[in-house]
Amino acid sequence: MTPSRRDVLIGTASLGLAAAGLAALPAGAFAAPFDAAAWRRYADRFLQPDGRIVDTGNKGVSHSEGQGYGMLLAAAAGDRAAFDRMWGWTQRTLMVRGDGLVAWRWTPDGGVTDRNNASDGDMLIAWALLRAAELWKTEAYRTAAVAIVKALEAGLLVEHAGLTVLLPGRDGFRKGDTLVLNPSYWIFPAIRAFAALPGGERWGRLTDAGLVLLSKARFGGFQLPPDWMALDTAGTVTVADGFKKQYGYDAVRVPLYLAWDGYRDPYYFRPYADLVAKFGGSTVPATVSLPGGTTTQVAASVGMLAVYRLACRLAGAGGDMVTVPPLAPDEDYYSTTLFHLSALAAQSLGIDP
Repeated sequence: MTPSRRDVLIGTASLGLAAAGLAALPAGAFAAPFDAAAWRRYADRFLQPDGRIVDTGNKGVSHSEGQGYGMLLAAAAGDRAAFDRMWGWTQRTLMVRGDGLVAWRWTPDGGVTDRNNASDGDMLIAWALLRAAELWKTEAYRTAAVAIVKALEAGLLVEHAGLTVLLPGRDGFRKGDTLVLNPSYWIFPAIRAFAALPGGERWGRLTDAGLVLLSKARFGGFQLPPDWMALDTAGTVTVADGFKKQYGYDAVRVPLYLAWDGYRDPYYFRPYADLVAKFGGSTVPATVSLPGGTTTQVAASVGMLAVYRLACRLAGAGGDMVTVPPLAPDEDYYSTTLFHLSALAAQSLGIDP
């Protein structure tokens, strides 16, 4: 394995974080086709005939994030017809802002009800398009992906506290001299793919910044990242005001994306293994308050447990610490998606999901 960026600057200090080797496959590559039967079950439950992915856990709304996840899974399954339906619906329905970015939220009774973009949704869609361009040798997908990447770079990549960071959306995340950021929007394999495009140097700096911020964003007894964090001009990271002060449904994706980009250093994964060790592999709470450490009575979903199993393996704790039940027939969209993405990330690393 080839080591990556062993020294990450934090202000003027240097941490030897030893971001361990990248997977032998290209960033984001699929080690083998996504199981066709699993994809068909996913599509039957969440993909509408017109190409809309339905968030069954959130009143049947649709998000740019869901379109991106669905497109990634369709590409992994080799289902071009489904991919094109999702991309077509996204273009027709969500790309209405006029700046090349994707509106975040659509509801069955109101259409687009939040025109602000969500940067992770834009990134997932662009990354899926790049994967599709490679898989099906279609330049139109690549052209569309590059346009979204350029729009993100122009409007969402900003310099702050000596770091190149990603705003979660065009509007609402600047609070005076402080930025509100979401650690789980650092989709490391997608960022690596964008950095490989001509002129992609700033995306490489975004990866560096993400590793720096994750080394700072460790709160409470388990040293977990928050769902939402604040970064001031001095480079200080705190749990953001105005949001639930917790680790939970957003930040659970942090170890997933690190693993998917080939990071293997236990440093990145021990907080999640420690959480599992504290509560047991089948009773992990869905959220943990930060910095206080109060846990919810709601248990982690099957998809979250799949992420924890992967994190435990990479932390050196062993995947048998976590019991991951089969997906239930009524498992919601987000849990099911996390379950399959965890399998793809494990596949890209050459380990059992």
